[in-house]
Amino acid sequence: MHRAKIVTATLYKYSYKRYTIPALQDGLTKTIEDMPRPKELPVIGTRLELWTAGSQTKLHEYINSRHKQLGPIFCEKIHGKTKLVFVSDPALIKSLFMNLEGKYPLHILPEPWLLYEKLYGSKRGLFFMNGEEWLKNRRIMNKYLLKEDSENWLIKPIKSPIEKFISLWRSKSKTEDFVPNLECDFYRLSTDVTIQILLGTKESFVQSKYYDDLLNLFSESVKKIFKTTTKLSGYPIELCQQFNLKVWRDFRECVDMSTNLARKIVKEILNKKQESDGLISKLCNENISDEDVTKIVADFVIAAGDTTAYTTLWILFVLSRHPEVIRELRSKEKKHVQFVIKETMRLFPVAPFLTRILTKESILGQYKLNAETPVVASIYTSGRDEQNFSEADKFLPYRWDRYDPRKQDLANHVPSASLPFAMGARSCIGKKIALLQLTEVIHQIVENFDLECINASAVAPIMSQVLVPNKDINLKVSRRKD
Repeated sequence: MHRAKIVTATLYKYSYKRYTIPALQDGLTKTIEDMPRPKELPVIGTRLELWTAGSQTKLHEYINSRHKQLGPIFCEKIHGKTKLVFVSDPALIKSLFMNLEGKYPLHILPEPWLLYEKLYGSKRGLFFMNGEEWLKNRRIMNKYLLKEDSENWLIKPIKSPIEKFISLWRSKSKTEDFVPNLECDFYRLSTDVTIQILLGTKESFVQSKYYDDLLNLFSESVKKIFKTTTKLSGYPIELCQQFNLKVWRDFRECVDMSTNLARKIVKEILNKKQESDGLISKLCNENISDEDVTKIVADFVIAAGDTTAYTTLWILFVLSRHPEVIRELRSKEKKHVQFVIKETMRLFPVAPFLTRILTKESILGQYKLNAETPVVASIYTSGRDEQNFSEADKFLPYRWDRYDPRKQDLANHVPSASLPFAMGARSCIGKKIALLQLTEVIHQIVENFDLECINASAVAPIMSQVLVPNKDINLKVSRRKD
Protein backbone atom coordinates (compact mmCIF):
# COMPACT_ATOMS: atom_id res chain seq x y z
CA MET A 1 0.00 0.00 0.00
CA HIS A 2 1.15 3.51 -0.77
CA ARG A 3 2.71 5.10 2.32
CA ALA A 4 0.50 8.21 2.12
CA LYS A 5 -2.61 6.03 2.21
CA ILE A 6 -1.33 4.16 5.28
CA VAL A 7 -0.75 7.45 7.06
CA THR A 8 -4.24 8.67 6.15
CA ALA A 9 -5.81 5.46 7.45
CA THR A 10 -3.82 5.17 10.66
CA LEU A 11 -2.97 8.58 12.12
CA TYR A 12 -6.41 9.04 13.46
CA LYS A 13 -7.99 9.90 16.79
CA TYR A 14 -11.61 9.27 17.65
CA SER A 15 -13.79 9.38 20.77
CA TYR A 16 -16.99 7.36 20.95
CA LYS A 17 -18.99 7.85 24.12
CA ARG A 18 -16.78 6.16 26.73
CA TYR A 19 -14.54 4.43 24.17
CA THR A 20 -11.39 5.96 22.74
CA ILE A 21 -9.30 4.93 19.75
CA PRO A 22 -5.88 6.56 20.20
CA ALA A 23 -3.64 7.66 17.35
CA LEU A 24 -1.10 5.00 16.45
CA GLN A 25 2.55 5.19 17.24
CA ASP A 26 5.29 3.18 15.54
CA GLY A 27 5.37 -0.42 16.71
CA LEU A 28 2.01 -0.27 18.50
CA THR A 29 -0.22 -1.62 15.73
CA LYS A 30 -2.76 -4.18 16.95
CA THR A 31 -4.27 -7.12 15.10
CA ILE A 32 -7.79 -8.42 14.74
CA GLU A 33 -7.21 -10.61 17.81
CA ASP A 34 -6.90 -7.43 19.93
CA MET A 35 -10.29 -6.07 18.86
CA PRO A 36 -13.22 -5.85 21.26
CA ARG A 37 -15.53 -8.83 20.74
CA PRO A 38 -18.46 -10.54 22.43
CA LYS A 39 -18.19 -13.99 23.99
CA GLU A 40 -18.51 -16.70 21.36
CA LEU A 41 -19.34 -20.40 21.43
CA PRO A 42 -17.24 -22.92 19.49
CA VAL A 43 -18.52 -23.69 15.96
CA ILE A 44 -21.70 -21.58 16.17
CA GLY A 45 -20.11 -18.29 17.30
CA THR A 46 -22.81 -15.87 18.48
CA ARG A 47 -25.63 -17.34 16.38
CA LEU A 48 -27.73 -18.19 19.46
CA GLU A 49 -27.56 -14.58 20.67
CA LEU A 50 -28.69 -13.35 17.26
CA TRP A 51 -31.61 -15.79 17.27
CA THR A 52 -32.59 -14.61 20.74
CA ALA A 53 -32.47 -10.99 19.55
CA GLY A 54 -34.83 -11.72 16.66
CA SER A 55 -32.66 -13.55 14.12
CA GLN A 56 -31.65 -12.07 10.75
CA THR A 57 -34.67 -9.75 10.56
CA LYS A 58 -33.28 -7.78 13.52
CA LEU A 59 -29.62 -7.84 12.47
CA HIS A 60 -29.45 -4.03 12.19
CA GLU A 61 -30.65 -3.62 15.79
CA TYR A 62 -28.41 -6.43 17.01
CA ILE A 63 -25.27 -4.87 15.50
CA ASN A 64 -26.34 -1.42 16.69
CA SER A 65 -26.48 -2.74 20.26
CA ARG A 66 -23.05 -4.35 19.78
CA HIS A 67 -21.56 -0.99 18.79
CA LYS A 68 -23.05 0.57 21.92
CA GLN A 69 -21.53 -2.23 23.97
CA LEU A 70 -18.12 -2.60 22.27
CA GLY A 71 -17.46 0.71 20.50
CA PRO A 72 -17.04 1.90 16.91
CA ILE A 73 -14.98 -1.10 15.77
CA PHE A 74 -15.29 -4.71 16.90
CA CYS A 75 -14.97 -8.28 15.66
CA GLU A 76 -17.66 -10.95 15.78
CA LYS A 77 -18.18 -14.45 14.34
CA ILE A 78 -21.95 -14.36 13.99
CA HIS A 79 -22.27 -17.74 12.27
CA GLY A 80 -19.18 -19.30 13.77
CA LYS A 81 -17.18 -19.31 10.54
CA THR A 82 -15.69 -16.01 9.47
CA LYS A 83 -14.42 -13.17 11.65
CA LEU A 84 -16.30 -10.05 10.59
CA VAL A 85 -14.99 -6.58 11.43
CA PHE A 86 -17.80 -4.07 12.04
CA VAL A 87 -17.14 -0.31 11.92
CA SER A 88 -19.51 2.57 12.61
CA ASP A 89 -17.06 5.49 12.80
CA PRO A 90 -17.44 7.77 9.71
CA ALA A 91 -13.69 8.38 9.39
CA LEU A 92 -12.92 4.65 9.39
CA ILE A 93 -15.76 3.97 6.93
CA LYS A 94 -14.49 6.68 4.60
CA SER A 95 -10.96 5.29 4.84
CA LEU A 96 -12.27 1.82 4.01
CA PHE A 97 -13.89 2.98 0.78
CA MET A 98 -11.39 5.62 -0.33
CA ASN A 99 -8.05 4.11 0.73
CA LEU A 100 -8.37 0.38 1.32
CA GLU A 101 -10.69 -1.13 -1.29
CA GLY A 102 -8.01 -1.28 -4.01
CA LYS A 103 -8.30 -1.27 -7.80
CA TYR A 104 -10.71 -4.21 -7.85
CA PRO A 105 -12.97 -3.81 -4.80
CA LEU A 106 -14.50 -6.99 -3.41
CA HIS A 107 -17.69 -7.20 -1.38
CA ILE A 108 -19.49 -9.89 0.58
CA LEU A 109 -22.14 -11.78 -1.36
CA PRO A 110 -24.96 -13.68 0.39
CA GLU A 111 -24.09 -17.37 0.68
CA PRO A 112 -27.32 -18.57 -1.00
CA TRP A 113 -26.54 -16.47 -4.08
CA LEU A 114 -23.00 -17.83 -4.29
CA LEU A 115 -24.18 -21.42 -3.89
CA TYR A 116 -26.84 -20.95 -6.58
CA GLU A 117 -24.26 -19.57 -9.01
CA LYS A 118 -21.85 -22.42 -8.21
CA LEU A 119 -24.49 -25.13 -8.68
CA TYR A 120 -26.18 -23.82 -11.79
CA GLY A 121 -23.37 -21.88 -13.46
CA SER A 122 -25.55 -18.83 -13.83
CA LYS A 123 -23.45 -16.00 -15.25
CA ARG A 124 -24.43 -12.78 -13.54
CA GLY A 125 -23.85 -9.05 -13.86
CA LEU A 126 -21.73 -6.35 -12.23
CA PHE A 127 -22.71 -7.25 -8.68
CA PHE A 128 -21.11 -10.69 -9.08
CA MET A 129 -18.14 -9.68 -11.26
CA ASN A 130 -14.62 -9.14 -9.93
CA GLY A 131 -11.18 -8.20 -11.24
CA GLU A 132 -10.59 -6.89 -14.73
CA GLU A 133 -13.95 -8.14 -16.00
CA TRP A 134 -15.71 -6.00 -13.40
CA LEU A 135 -13.51 -2.94 -14.00
CA LYS A 136 -13.99 -2.99 -17.77
CA ASN A 137 -17.79 -3.23 -17.59
CA ARG A 138 -18.06 -0.87 -14.64
CA ARG A 139 -16.22 1.86 -16.54
CA ILE A 140 -18.65 1.51 -19.44
CA MET A 141 -21.67 1.69 -17.11
CA ASN A 142 -20.16 4.70 -15.30
CA LYS A 143 -19.92 6.50 -18.63
CA TYR A 144 -23.68 6.37 -19.16
CA LEU A 145 -25.09 6.31 -15.61
CA LEU A 146 -22.78 8.34 -13.36
CA LYS A 147 -20.98 10.98 -15.44
CA GLU A 148 -21.94 14.62 -14.76
CA ASP A 149 -24.12 15.04 -17.84
CA SER A 150 -25.79 11.61 -17.70
CA GLU A 151 -29.00 13.09 -16.29
CA ASN A 152 -29.49 14.86 -19.63
CA TRP A 153 -30.51 11.59 -21.28
CA LEU A 154 -31.87 9.83 -18.16
CA ILE A 155 -34.51 12.34 -17.08
CA LYS A 156 -36.94 11.79 -19.99
CA PRO A 157 -37.22 7.99 -19.69
CA ILE A 158 -37.55 8.41 -15.90
CA LYS A 159 -40.31 11.02 -16.11
CA SER A 160 -42.47 9.17 -18.61
CA PRO A 161 -43.43 6.16 -16.40
CA ILE A 162 -43.83 8.46 -13.37
CA GLU A 163 -46.30 10.65 -15.25
CA LYS A 164 -48.35 7.55 -16.11
CA PHE A 165 -48.16 6.43 -12.48
CA ILE A 166 -49.40 9.80 -11.19
CA SER A 167 -52.16 9.84 -13.81
CA LEU A 168 -53.35 6.44 -12.58
CA TRP A 169 -53.43 7.64 -8.96
CA ARG A 170 -55.32 10.78 -10.03
CA SER A 171 -57.93 8.61 -11.74
CA LYS A 172 -58.31 6.45 -8.64
CA SER A 173 -58.70 9.49 -6.37
CA LYS A 174 -61.11 11.34 -8.68
CA THR A 175 -64.26 10.30 -6.84
CA GLU A 176 -63.02 9.00 -3.48
CA ASP A 177 -59.97 8.34 -1.31
CA PHE A 178 -58.10 5.07 -1.81
CA VAL A 179 -55.45 2.98 -0.05
CA PRO A 180 -52.88 1.70 -2.58
CA ASN A 181 -50.72 -1.37 -2.28
CA LEU A 182 -47.60 0.76 -1.93
CA GLU A 183 -45.04 -2.01 -2.04
CA CYS A 184 -46.52 -3.51 -5.19
CA ASP A 185 -47.08 -0.11 -6.85
CA PHE A 186 -43.54 1.14 -6.24
CA TYR A 187 -41.88 -2.12 -7.26
CA ARG A 188 -43.81 -1.95 -10.49
CA LEU A 189 -42.96 1.72 -10.99
CA SER A 190 -39.24 1.06 -10.44
CA THR A 191 -39.35 -1.78 -12.95
CA ASP A 192 -41.17 0.42 -15.48
CA VAL A 193 -38.58 3.18 -15.05
CA THR A 194 -35.69 0.73 -15.48
CA ILE A 195 -37.19 -0.77 -18.63
CA GLN A 196 -37.80 2.68 -20.10
CA ILE A 197 -34.16 3.59 -19.42
CA LEU A 198 -33.11 0.44 -21.26
CA LEU A 199 -35.35 1.36 -24.19
CA GLY A 200 -34.76 5.12 -24.21
CA THR A 201 -37.19 7.75 -25.47
CA LYS A 202 -37.86 6.38 -28.96
CA GLU A 203 -39.46 3.11 -27.95
CA SER A 204 -41.76 1.69 -25.30
CA PHE A 205 -43.37 -1.65 -24.61
CA VAL A 206 -46.90 -1.92 -25.85
CA GLN A 207 -49.08 -1.85 -22.74
CA SER A 208 -51.20 -4.98 -22.52
CA LYS A 209 -52.56 -7.39 -19.94
CA TYR A 210 -49.74 -9.79 -20.89
CA TYR A 211 -47.16 -7.07 -20.22
CA ASP A 212 -48.80 -6.18 -16.89
CA ASP A 213 -48.94 -9.82 -15.79
CA LEU A 214 -45.32 -10.34 -16.80
CA LEU A 215 -44.06 -7.36 -14.80
CA ASN A 216 -46.21 -8.17 -11.78
CA LEU A 217 -44.87 -11.74 -11.78
CA PHE A 218 -41.33 -10.40 -12.11
CA SER A 219 -41.76 -7.92 -9.23
CA GLU A 220 -43.17 -10.61 -6.94
CA SER A 221 -40.34 -13.04 -7.73
CA VAL A 222 -37.70 -10.37 -7.02
CA LYS A 223 -39.27 -9.57 -3.64
CA LYS A 224 -39.21 -13.27 -2.76
CA ILE A 225 -35.47 -13.49 -3.52
CA PHE A 226 -34.73 -11.10 -0.65
CA LYS A 227 -37.20 -12.71 1.74
CA THR A 228 -35.97 -16.26 1.12
CA THR A 229 -32.32 -15.17 1.27
CA THR A 230 -32.95 -13.74 4.74
CA LYS A 231 -34.62 -16.98 5.87
CA LEU A 232 -31.75 -19.09 4.53
CA SER A 233 -29.17 -16.95 6.34
CA GLY A 234 -30.30 -18.46 9.62
CA TYR A 235 -29.56 -22.05 8.52
CA PRO A 236 -26.58 -24.06 7.22
CA ILE A 237 -26.97 -23.33 3.49
CA GLU A 238 -25.29 -26.49 2.19
CA LEU A 239 -27.50 -28.75 4.28
CA CYS A 240 -30.64 -26.95 3.14
CA GLN A 241 -29.58 -27.52 -0.46
CA GLN A 242 -28.46 -31.13 0.01
CA PHE A 243 -31.75 -32.13 1.67
CA ASN A 244 -33.71 -29.91 -0.73
CA LEU A 245 -35.59 -28.27 2.14
CA LYS A 246 -38.55 -26.03 1.35
CA VAL A 247 -36.64 -22.88 2.25
CA TRP A 248 -34.02 -23.74 -0.39
CA ARG A 249 -36.63 -24.77 -2.98
CA ASP A 250 -38.45 -21.46 -2.50
CA PHE A 251 -35.22 -19.54 -2.95
CA ARG A 252 -34.17 -21.48 -6.04
CA GLU A 253 -37.58 -21.11 -7.67
CA CYS A 254 -37.79 -17.33 -7.25
CA VAL A 255 -34.21 -16.85 -8.49
CA ASP A 256 -34.99 -19.05 -11.51
CA MET A 257 -38.16 -17.09 -12.18
CA SER A 258 -36.67 -13.61 -11.81
CA THR A 259 -33.52 -14.29 -13.84
CA ASN A 260 -35.50 -15.96 -16.64
CA LEU A 261 -38.02 -13.12 -16.79
CA ALA A 262 -35.28 -10.47 -16.64
CA ARG A 263 -33.45 -12.13 -19.53
CA LYS A 264 -36.71 -12.37 -21.48
CA ILE A 265 -37.32 -8.63 -20.98
CA VAL A 266 -33.75 -7.77 -22.01
CA LYS A 267 -33.89 -9.97 -25.11
CA GLU A 268 -37.13 -8.28 -26.18
CA ILE A 269 -35.37 -4.93 -25.94
CA LEU A 270 -32.28 -6.25 -27.74
CA ASN A 271 -34.52 -7.07 -30.69
CA LYS A 272 -35.30 -3.33 -30.90
CA LYS A 273 -31.78 -2.04 -30.27
CA GLN A 274 -31.41 -0.56 -33.75
CA GLU A 275 -34.49 1.65 -33.28
CA SER A 276 -33.90 2.58 -29.60
CA ASP A 277 -31.63 5.14 -27.93
CA GLY A 278 -31.62 3.70 -24.42
CA LEU A 279 -28.99 2.04 -22.26
CA ILE A 280 -29.04 -1.27 -24.14
CA SER A 281 -28.40 0.50 -27.43
CA LYS A 282 -25.54 2.45 -25.85
CA LEU A 283 -23.97 -0.72 -24.41
CA CYS A 284 -24.22 -2.51 -27.77
CA ASN A 285 -22.41 0.44 -29.38
CA GLU A 286 -19.52 -0.30 -26.98
CA ASN A 287 -19.02 -3.63 -28.76
CA ILE A 288 -20.26 -5.64 -25.80
CA SER A 289 -21.72 -8.95 -26.92
CA ASP A 290 -25.47 -9.51 -26.66
CA GLU A 291 -24.82 -12.26 -24.08
CA ASP A 292 -22.74 -9.95 -21.87
CA VAL A 293 -25.29 -7.15 -22.26
CA THR A 294 -28.02 -9.59 -21.25
CA LYS A 295 -26.32 -10.78 -18.04
CA ILE A 296 -25.28 -7.23 -17.01
CA VAL A 297 -28.66 -5.65 -17.70
CA ALA A 298 -30.73 -8.56 -16.35
CA ASP A 299 -29.05 -8.14 -12.95
CA PHE A 300 -29.51 -4.39 -13.27
CA VAL A 301 -33.27 -4.89 -13.73
CA ILE A 302 -33.44 -7.24 -10.72
CA ALA A 303 -31.45 -4.88 -8.47
CA ALA A 304 -33.33 -1.72 -9.44
CA GLY A 305 -36.59 -2.51 -7.68
CA ASP A 306 -35.76 -2.80 -4.00
CA THR A 307 -33.68 0.37 -3.53
CA THR A 308 -36.11 2.86 -5.03
CA ALA A 309 -39.31 1.00 -4.17
CA TYR A 310 -38.65 0.76 -0.44
CA THR A 311 -37.06 4.19 -0.19
CA THR A 312 -40.14 5.73 -1.83
CA LEU A 313 -42.30 3.81 0.62
CA TRP A 314 -40.28 4.98 3.64
CA ILE A 315 -40.34 8.60 2.41
CA LEU A 316 -44.12 8.65 2.06
CA PHE A 317 -44.47 7.00 5.46
CA VAL A 318 -42.42 9.66 7.26
CA LEU A 319 -44.04 12.49 5.25
CA SER A 320 -47.52 11.25 6.23
CA ARG A 321 -46.44 11.60 9.86
CA HIS A 322 -45.00 15.09 9.29
CA PRO A 323 -47.59 17.21 7.45
CA GLU A 324 -45.55 20.32 8.27
CA VAL A 325 -42.76 19.00 6.02
CA ILE A 326 -45.26 18.44 3.20
CA ARG A 327 -46.42 22.05 3.56
CA GLU A 328 -42.81 23.21 3.40
CA LEU A 329 -42.15 21.20 0.27
CA ARG A 330 -45.17 22.73 -1.44
CA SER A 331 -43.92 26.22 -0.71
CA LYS A 332 -40.35 25.66 -1.88
CA GLU A 333 -38.44 24.68 -4.99
CA LYS A 334 -38.34 21.09 -6.20
CA LYS A 335 -34.69 20.69 -5.12
CA HIS A 336 -35.79 20.65 -1.46
CA VAL A 337 -37.18 17.15 -2.02
CA GLN A 338 -33.54 16.02 -2.01
CA PHE A 339 -33.23 16.97 1.67
CA VAL A 340 -36.23 14.76 2.47
CA ILE A 341 -34.64 11.90 0.54
CA LYS A 342 -31.31 12.26 2.37
CA GLU A 343 -32.98 12.43 5.76
CA THR A 344 -35.16 9.38 5.10
CA MET A 345 -32.20 7.36 3.85
CA ARG A 346 -30.25 8.37 6.95
CA LEU A 347 -32.98 6.92 9.18
CA PHE A 348 -33.97 4.01 6.92
CA PRO A 349 -30.99 3.10 4.70
CA VAL A 350 -32.12 0.41 2.29
CA ALA A 351 -28.69 -1.19 2.74
CA PRO A 352 -28.01 -0.98 6.52
CA PHE A 353 -24.61 -2.63 5.98
CA LEU A 354 -22.01 -1.99 3.30
CA THR A 355 -19.19 -4.48 2.88
CA ARG A 356 -15.67 -4.78 1.52
CA ILE A 357 -13.19 -7.66 1.56
CA LEU A 358 -9.64 -6.36 1.93
CA THR A 359 -7.57 -7.25 -1.13
CA LYS A 360 -4.26 -6.97 0.75
CA GLU A 361 -2.86 -6.40 4.24
CA SER A 362 -4.17 -3.05 5.42
CA ILE A 363 -4.33 -0.81 8.46
CA LEU A 364 -7.73 0.34 9.63
CA GLY A 365 -7.66 2.64 12.64
CA GLN A 366 -5.19 1.08 15.05
CA TYR A 367 -5.51 -2.42 13.63
CA LYS A 368 -3.43 -4.26 11.03
CA LEU A 369 -5.76 -6.58 9.12
CA ASN A 370 -4.82 -9.45 6.83
CA ALA A 371 -5.84 -9.69 3.19
CA GLU A 372 -9.30 -11.27 2.70
CA THR A 373 -10.61 -9.82 5.99
CA PRO A 374 -14.28 -8.90 5.53
CA VAL A 375 -15.16 -5.44 6.86
CA VAL A 376 -18.76 -4.35 7.41
CA ALA A 377 -19.69 -0.65 7.55
CA SER A 378 -22.66 -0.26 9.93
CA ILE A 379 -24.52 2.51 8.10
CA TYR A 380 -27.68 2.10 10.16
CA THR A 381 -25.69 2.76 13.34
CA SER A 382 -23.56 5.63 12.03
CA GLY A 383 -26.64 7.40 10.66
CA ARG A 384 -28.41 7.30 14.02
CA ASP A 385 -25.46 8.23 16.24
CA GLU A 386 -25.91 11.48 18.18
CA GLN A 387 -22.22 12.24 17.75
CA ASN A 388 -22.78 12.34 14.00
CA PHE A 389 -26.26 13.89 13.89
CA SER A 390 -27.83 15.99 16.63
CA GLU A 391 -31.36 14.78 17.49
CA ALA A 392 -30.52 11.72 15.44
CA ASP A 393 -33.86 9.95 15.96
CA LYS A 394 -35.87 12.91 14.63
CA PHE A 395 -36.91 13.46 11.02
CA LEU A 396 -35.42 16.86 10.26
CA PRO A 397 -34.82 17.33 6.52
CA TYR A 398 -33.57 20.88 7.04
CA ARG A 399 -30.40 19.50 8.64
CA TRP A 400 -29.17 18.92 5.04
CA ASP A 401 -29.91 22.49 3.88
CA ARG A 402 -26.85 24.65 4.48
CA TYR A 403 -28.94 27.83 4.10
CA ASP A 404 -31.66 26.92 6.61
CA PRO A 405 -31.23 28.99 9.82
CA ARG A 406 -32.67 26.15 11.93
CA LYS A 407 -29.57 24.11 11.14
CA GLN A 408 -27.57 26.34 13.51
CA ASP A 409 -29.28 24.60 16.45
CA LEU A 410 -27.88 21.22 15.37
CA ALA A 411 -24.33 20.99 16.66
CA ASN A 412 -23.41 17.69 15.00
CA HIS A 413 -23.72 17.02 11.29
CA VAL A 414 -21.34 14.55 9.63
CA PRO A 415 -22.62 13.87 6.08
CA SER A 416 -20.21 10.97 5.54
CA ALA A 417 -21.90 9.11 8.41
CA SER A 418 -24.85 8.51 6.07
CA LEU A 419 -23.77 6.68 2.92
CA PRO A 420 -26.84 4.90 1.53
CA PHE A 421 -25.15 4.39 -1.85
CA ALA A 422 -21.66 3.72 -0.44
CA MET A 423 -18.70 5.54 -1.98
CA GLY A 424 -15.56 4.72 -3.92
CA ALA A 425 -15.09 2.75 -7.13
CA ARG A 426 -17.77 0.15 -6.29
CA SER A 427 -20.45 2.54 -5.08
CA CYS A 428 -24.03 1.99 -6.28
CA ILE A 429 -24.13 2.17 -10.08
CA GLY A 430 -27.80 3.20 -9.98
CA LYS A 431 -27.35 6.13 -7.58
CA LYS A 432 -28.17 8.86 -10.08
CA ILE A 433 -31.17 6.98 -11.48
CA ALA A 434 -32.51 6.40 -7.97
CA LEU A 435 -32.14 10.06 -6.94
CA LEU A 436 -33.72 11.36 -10.15
CA GLN A 437 -36.62 8.92 -9.80
CA LEU A 438 -37.14 9.58 -6.08
CA THR A 439 -37.04 13.36 -6.55
CA GLU A 440 -39.55 13.28 -9.39
CA VAL A 441 -42.05 10.84 -7.88
CA ILE A 442 -42.06 12.44 -4.41
CA HIS A 443 -42.41 15.92 -5.91
CA GLN A 444 -45.36 14.77 -8.06
CA ILE A 445 -47.10 12.96 -5.20
CA VAL A 446 -46.72 15.90 -2.79
CA GLU A 447 -48.01 18.34 -5.42
CA ASN A 448 -51.05 16.22 -6.30
CA PHE A 449 -52.15 14.33 -3.20
CA ASP A 450 -52.77 14.47 0.53
CA LEU A 451 -51.51 11.53 2.57
CA GLU A 452 -52.74 10.03 5.84
CA CYS A 453 -51.18 7.04 7.57
CA ILE A 454 -53.96 4.77 8.85
CA ASN A 455 -51.86 2.00 10.40
CA ALA A 456 -53.37 1.04 13.75
CA SER A 457 -50.02 0.03 15.26
CA ALA A 458 -46.42 1.19 15.00
CA VAL A 459 -44.33 0.39 11.93
CA ALA A 460 -40.70 -0.66 12.43
CA PRO A 461 -37.86 -1.55 10.05
CA ILE A 462 -36.75 -5.16 9.68
CA MET A 463 -34.11 -6.85 7.53
CA SER A 464 -35.06 -8.72 4.39
CA GLN A 465 -31.58 -8.32 2.90
CA VAL A 466 -32.71 -4.69 2.58
CA LEU A 467 -34.50 -2.60 5.22
CA VAL A 468 -38.26 -3.04 4.85
CA PRO A 469 -41.31 -2.30 7.03
CA ASN A 470 -42.39 -5.08 9.40
CA LYS A 471 -45.96 -4.70 8.14
CA ASP A 472 -47.79 -3.16 5.22
CA ILE A 473 -47.78 0.64 5.33
CA ASN A 474 -51.34 1.80 4.72
CA LEU A 475 -51.70 5.35 3.45
CA LYS A 476 -55.02 6.93 2.56
CA VAL A 477 -54.45 8.91 -0.62
CA SER A 478 -56.77 11.75 -1.60
CA ARG A 479 -56.74 14.59 -4.08
CA ARG A 480 -54.93 17.62 -2.69
CA LYS A 481 -57.57 19.81 -1.09
CA ASP A 482 -55.77 23.15 -1.19
